[in-house]
Parts: sequence; structure tokens; C-alpha cells
Amino acid sequence: MWEKFKTVCLIFLIITSILLTYRLWFSHPLLEEGTVPRYEYVYFTPPPSVYEIVQPVEAIFFSGDKTHLFRRGNSEYQRLWAQAWQVLTQKANLGKIRRNSNSELETALETATCRLVFPFHPALPLAFISDRQVAGDTKISKITFLWAEENYTVFLEGEEIFSLSLPDAAAIEALLPVKENPCIPLPSKFIFNADAGLVAMENDEGLLEERLLPNGSGSGIFNSNTASLPPGSWEINVSREIFVETGALLAQEISLERKNIGREELVKAFFLDLSLARRIEEKDGAVYFTDGEKGLRIYASGLVEYTAPRPENSFRRPLSYDLSLQKGVESQSIYGGFLPGTFLYDVQDAGAGCRMIWRRVINDLVLEGENAGCEILLEGQDVSFLRRNFLLAGTKIAARRPFRPFTEALCQALLLQQERLQEREGATLLSLRPVYYLPTGNEERAIPAWAVNFAETGTIYLHWSSLEPL
Repeated sequence: MWEKFKTVCLIFLIITSILLTYRLWFSHPLLEEGTVPRYEYVYFTPPPSVYEIVQPVEAIFFSGDKTHLFRRGNSEYQRLWAQAWQVLTQKANLGKIRRNSNSELETALETATCRLVFPFHPALPLAFISDRQVAGDTKISKITFLWAEENYTVFLEGEEIFSLSLPDAAAIEALLPVKENPCIPLPSKFIFNADAGLVAMENDEGLLEERLLPNGSGSGIFNSNTASLPPGSWEINVSREIFVETGALLAQEISLERKNIGREELVKAFFLDLSLARRIEEKDGAVYFTDGEKGLRIYASGLVEYTAPRPENSFRRPLSYDLSLQKGVESQSIYGGFLPGTFLYDVQDAGAGCRMIWRRVINDLVLEGENAGCEILLEGQDVSFLRRNFLLAGTKIAARRPFRPFTEALCQALLLQQERLQEREGATLLSLRPVYYLPTGNEERAIPAWAVNFAETGTIYLHWSSLEPL
């Protein structure tokens, strides 16, 4: 009896072993549900709305023989662009957008009684306005609203030209400026003679009109034949439409203050796990954080630098232009946020990614300089480099004084660049702007300046009152 019992137990154990072995090999055991740690980014400031990501360089209104210029920071500029965006995205029928030829655009410009122009740099993605399937990767460099007899049209110029009819007269009428700021377009050609202290500008008829510079002593040395210039003359060709105000531009030096950002919150934005970040205090007062792969340096002046180099053999799928811009502003919101008056200044191709630069408008002038604003290098969806130094306007240092005339600024810039232009006997002007300049190594004040950009030599900044180089 006892032997039979042991035999049954043994058979039971063998069968159980076979079943458990089968279950272990061929079944999927239930796993316990674990808690996966989640990290949420916290925005210092909310990301800007779509129409604020890329803004026009300026707004120019043409009516008859009068032209008005509204620069960044101007309240009328802001009102016009907000109204234009509303018309494009809410009033216009984007389903009826059509392609146009250059001749159709020229005909429309000739018959228009008024027009409002928004030039863009960097370009505005058409996908921000229209359906992405229709827009693709099209970039818009200029938007023009036209008033004709009972006909309102908007043209979007870029690699191609598009147009939309605007049936809502009330909406388009809201795009008429309520303020004035008269301006003039620069002529296509300037000729400067240093010996005589004289500058001549080519008018609409192709004739040269002379103007004496301060301490000028000569006149009547230019004739209508610009092919044979007097000795010592330099020629400035204007490559694109540039406008300057006819009235006096007043400005003054101001002090600057750094924007205080919570250091702990900023470090958390870059390092999700602070226990892995090593803190190093440097001799110059800067504090450096690193986890061995990426580094964050916070200078005593408030300047912030972040680097996260990628392996050379790593692949990052580049984003489309519009998605890169959206990712860039999102990163800006996470890594310190936006200050009032911040705008996208430039976008540069950087191989598999793109470099985005932001600046700020202070007292209606853009603050420029090597350490002004913010720069982000985006590779795929990752930020591999960031340099940020947003400053706030402080007290006014001196009384307001007018900018020197733009003709004097152009001639002074040409004189300062003579050695680099000796073989050319001229230069091509790309831009001429009144700005605030932040001197390198002295970030306690902003100086009003003319920013003169020649294609051959780059940008030179001239003191707004003395025209001394900065």
C-alpha cells in the first residue's frame, strides 16, 4: 500500500514538473506594472502665438506720392501686423489662393491707389497661414496689401507668387494707418567725393543731385555721366529698397540691467536629474554645471552658455523650416523665456540643423551687439548650443539728441572702410538702420548708432551723434 502511494506522488510530481516547464518556456508570464518616471518641462514664459514667431522687418505704407515707415516696437507697427494677420487667417478664403506671374503682380501694383508692404527677414513659412499640405515648405519674403477701385488683394511673394482676393472691405480698411511717419526711399546710387566733402544722389531721372557735407568746400564737380567720375570719388550702390525717416530721429544713451532668472529653475531646465549634474565655481565668478555630456555656464554678468555636442557619426533628421521655428521658440520658452519686445532676428542654415538668433527692441530701437539677445543651434529636435544674454532698459544717461543725417553716416562708413575697398572704388549697401549698440566688454549701457552694412565689409556701427566707430 505504501509503495503504491509513493508511486502516485512521484507520478504527480513528474506531471506537475512537465506542465510548469512547458508554461515557463512557451507562455508569457504577467509582469507587474511599474511606474515609469515622467519629466515635464516648465516654461519660464508661454511660447508666443504663431503670428509672433516671425514678424515683418517693418511696415511701409504707400499712398500717392507719400510714404510712411513704421519700424519694430512702434505701436502702429504692432497694430498693423496684428490686423494683417487677422485678415489673412480669418477673413481671407485661403482655399482660393492662386499662383501669379511677375507681370500680374506688376500690373496690380501699377493700378493700386494704396499699398501696405510687410517685408520679412527671416522668411515667413506659408504653412503658418495656409494648410500645410497646400503650403509645403514655401517661404514668404514679402506680403503686400493692395487697394484698388472696389478691389482688395493681398500678394504673398517668395519662391513663388500667390494672391488672395479680400471681399471684406471693413477688414481691409482697418489696415489703413492711423498715424504718420513720413519717409523716403534711398536712391539706387550714391557718389561720394572726400576731397570736396560732397555727396551726389541719383534721382528718378537718372541725374545726380549734389549735397554738401559738413565742412564741404566743393560743388558742381559731378555731371550726369556717372560712367566718368572725378578722381577721389566712391560709388555706393543700393541693392534693395531701403527707407529712412524724413523727420529727426531722436535717441539717448541708456543704462542696462540684467534680467534675473532663478538659477535653480534654470539649471533644472537643462538637467532633468540634478543629482547627476556636477557644480564647479570658476575664478571669474561663473558657475559651471556638467553631467559629463553637456555643460551649462552661468556668468556673473548674467550671460548663459549651454553646449551639448553630438557625436560626429550621430544622425539627426532635420525638421522642416516651420517646425524648426516652432521648436526653437518652444526651447526659448523653456530655457529662460521671452522678454517683451523679443523677436526672431535671423535664421541660418547649419548643416543638419539651423541657427536661430533673437534680439530685443528697446525704446523703438533694436539692441544689437556680439553679446546681445539669444542664439540657439537646433540639430533635429535637440538644442546643441545656446547663448543667452537678454538685458533690460535702465535709466537714461544723457539728453535726447538727433541722429546725424544718413548721408553723413554712409560717407563716414565708406571712409573707415577705404583700405578694404581700395581695389573696388565703391561698395554695395545692404542695409542702413538706426539701432542701439551693446559694446563688447561694456554691457552696462546701450549707445544709439547707425548700423551700416556693406556687402564687401559687413556691418559697421557709428555713434549716432559723433559718427565715431563703436
